[in-house]
Amino acid sequence: MPAFLHYALGFPTFLFGALLLFMLLYWVSALLGLLEVDALDHWVLFDGSDHAEGVEHSASALAGLLLKVGLGGIPLTVILTVLLLLSWLASYALCHFVPMPQGWALVNLLTGSAVAAAALALGFAATVLVLRPLRGVVHRIAPAEEPKVLLGRTGRVRSAVVDGTQGYGSVEDGGAGLNVQMRSPERALGRGTVIVLIEHLPDHNAWRVVSKAEFDGTDLPR
Repeated sequence: MPAFLHYALGFPTFLFGALLLFMLLYWVSALLGLLEVDALDHWVLFDGSDHAEGVEHSASALAGLLLKVGLGGIPLTVILTVLLLLSWLASYALCHFVPMPQGWALVNLLTGSAVAAAALALGFAATVLVLRPLRGVVHRIAPAEEPKVLLGRTGRVRSAVVDGTQGYGSVEDGGAGLNVQMRSPERALGRGTVIVLIEHLPDHNAWRVVSKAEFDGTDLPR
């Protein structure tokens, strides 16, 4: 037990433990009905209009990363909980093999920071491996809206650009919002552009979009 407490309460493992405890409290609040399970998605990924530009770009990058690694559609609360748990386990294991000399505060700080970075990287890789197969289960429990339902809805470009080969954005769905892949073959659309979904592209798992101004006929392409 002393050895367990030594590593669990030592730097950097205790950081992951504290964050994991916060997520557990979040889950308790959700179970008690004080918070929605997907409220974190709304605050972090879809509320960029109320944030500074740098924070909005960071949220957009996070949303894009989740889509690229195959975790799109899984609540951010679930992802963070699994990530912190696996990072805690990785940090605990790494601390067994990385010596922390007594009385060398700066060396311990640098070493612990390196261990934290390695544990987070290992935890993220393990999270993708664990949760990616569950994406289908999530969709069966809470299936995505049919393309015909999303057709014509408005959204906003969140990536640096949406063109014929890349890009993503958020779509208003009356709730926290949805992150979807977008394509605009005729005209590149920059970050922040308000768009309209006009066609589902099942072969690319994406939506063809146009700017709302173009859709309304107030900004016709030259």
